[in-house]
Amino acid sequence: MGHKDYQSGFSLLELMTAIVILVILATVAVPSFSALVEQTRQETAAEQLRTHLALARIESVTRQEWVTICRSNDQQTCVGDALTGATEWSGLIMFVDHDRNRLPTKPEDVIRVTTFKSQVTVYWNRGDSLTYQPDGSVTGFSNGTFSIHAGNPEKEYRLILSMSGRVREEIK
Repeated sequence: MGHKDYQSGFSLLELMTAIVILVILATVAVPSFSALVEQTRQETAAEQLRTHLALARIESVTRQEWVTICRSNDQQTCVGDALTGATEWSGLIMFVDHDRNRLPTKPEDVIRVTTFKSQVTVYWNRGDSLTYQPDGSVTGFSNGTFSIHAGNPEKEYRLILSMSGRVREEIK
């Protein structure tokens, strides 16, 4: 006639075991997740840049005009005029370069403006800009390479631009 009341729940030992397992899983999962996020940022920036290079080439051929891509910090003006040496790009401006002076003449000449995420670093080893000619080739005397980094990844993405204006990807 009398029945006993039993309380159901976790014992302190079971609770501590569960917490230890969660801590171990979090310790293993967080660095892996962090590396995955960095790799995704890197891949996204590489794809974004590859798309811009393809667009600049198509625009130069379609318009039969010179199209320049220059590095920009404020997305309004080009930074520097170096034609050689590695430079860090935080953003870029793509424009029709009527005067071939690597500067946009009118606001309507600007085709695209882009900022790279702050966690991504983009380097171009041929200075502050690159220009596509009306035949789709690039000016200069050798291939150029964009190197894309995000955090401290194990892989480095490189977009190698040939004199013909074509881009190939290399992962190191």
